[in-house]
Amino acid sequence: MISSAPRVSSSRFSLLIVCLLYVLFQVSFDFMLVEEFITILKNFPKKHIATMILGFMLLISVSILGSKDFSNEEKISELTKPLKLLTLTDNTQIKIPLLEKEKLIKRNDSLFTILKELGVLQEDIIKLVNSNNSNLLSKIEVGDKIKILISEKGELNQLFYQDNIREGIRADKKENGFIIKKYKSDIEKVKVFKHVVIEDSMYMSGLRENVPDSVLMDLAYINGWDIDFTHDIRPGDTYSIIYEEIIIDGEKVIDGDILISEFNNRGKQFIAVRFDLDANTSEYFNPNGENVKKAFLRSPVKLSYISSKYNLKRRHPVLHTIRAHKGVDYAANKGSPVRATGDGTILFAQYNGGCGNEIKIKHSEDYVTRYCHLDRFGTRAKVGRKVKQGQTIGYVGSTGLATGPHLHYEFHVNGKHTDPLKVKFPNASPVEEKQAIAYERKSQNLLNELNNYKYLIDRGEVYGG
Repeated sequence: MISSAPRVSSSRFSLLIVCLLYVLFQVSFDFMLVEEFITILKNFPKKHIATMILGFMLLISVSILGSKDFSNEEKISELTKPLKLLTLTDNTQIKIPLLEKEKLIKRNDSLFTILKELGVLQEDIIKLVNSNNSNLLSKIEVGDKIKILISEKGELNQLFYQDNIREGIRADKKENGFIIKKYKSDIEKVKVFKHVVIEDSMYMSGLRENVPDSVLMDLAYINGWDIDFTHDIRPGDTYSIIYEEIIIDGEKVIDGDILISEFNNRGKQFIAVRFDLDANTSEYFNPNGENVKKAFLRSPVKLSYISSKYNLKRRHPVLHTIRAHKGVDYAANKGSPVRATGDGTILFAQYNGGCGNEIKIKHSEDYVTRYCHLDRFGTRAKVGRKVKQGQTIGYVGSTGLATGPHLHYEFHVNGKHTDPLKVKFPNASPVEEKQAIAYERKSQNLLNELNNYKYLIDRGEVYGG
């Protein structure tokens, strides 16, 4: 303990008393004779003399004891005290760490075989199966996941059957079995911003900036009606996005939806905002409330390049004569899938002279598309059958008058040939009037948020990749 006042040792105090006594005796001898002093002592009461002698001896004792330091002895006595050792008894509880294991359910798997494979004791598996509500675990599905916590001896402590990222069934071990019940985890959505400058392709440039693969696929889908990502992309194009990450129990489990994207391609800007039409349906719209989804895809073949454009004065490569080229040729590997560019009904699907294997699709009274030189037809390519946008209808080939594998694609509007690369496609349904105010509020908030991120990037205050 630290004292608030300075410490004065008892030895110094005793020395001070002795000095005072010496001064008193010296003064006495200066003012009286020795004989007189002796006479006074003889006449002085004996009991008082005895008291003075005892007091003098007490002063000497204090002086001697005050000069001795007892602190070391106290420390030594503390160090030599016996230590009290704590010993473990039979009732002492030791927490043994558990092992976490998991397995993806495959064909022909059962709960018993999975738990056996994960090292669970057969005794605990039987207890689990015989517990109340074990029927909840009777219908496990391929592709779902089972996660367990077990001891090193294989004793099952907990089991989680994950039906989806949020819901599932859990089993907790108790004294005589397991408590089995459904669970539902809380989901947290975190917004993530990314800004990418394209160097080569949209996809590869995005991966270098740590944009998840699934988000890049969504971005291509959202903008696929306005941008042909195989042919239209140029170095220096940019895109900025805000998307969600799904967090459960403090861990990221999946990448969520894109909330807003801004794509700058060849001097044109394309903005898409996600908006919930109802509890189960969401679509993307531009700032004016127009649906970014078009009635037609820009390209019928994904991995391809344009070998010949729409040209009414082109020289035919086989006939070597000036012959109008009323479509666009997409060169691709033989067997590459050809997709319907819009919803419609198959009008024609058979071999047709110089066009080779040909398919025609009627999309409405105004629009018809034509696909030529196919190697073979898809299973959906039956006359009168309805097809959906993006479905495979055939495969790239070189049948008919063709110098190599490619797809000849035509787009007819009101019976007339039109350049597929320049035609303006009709949009899908816009935001309904009753939802216009809500959409305008949401789109403006997201656009402001996106612009704020971009502003901070320009100032170097935030990392956009």
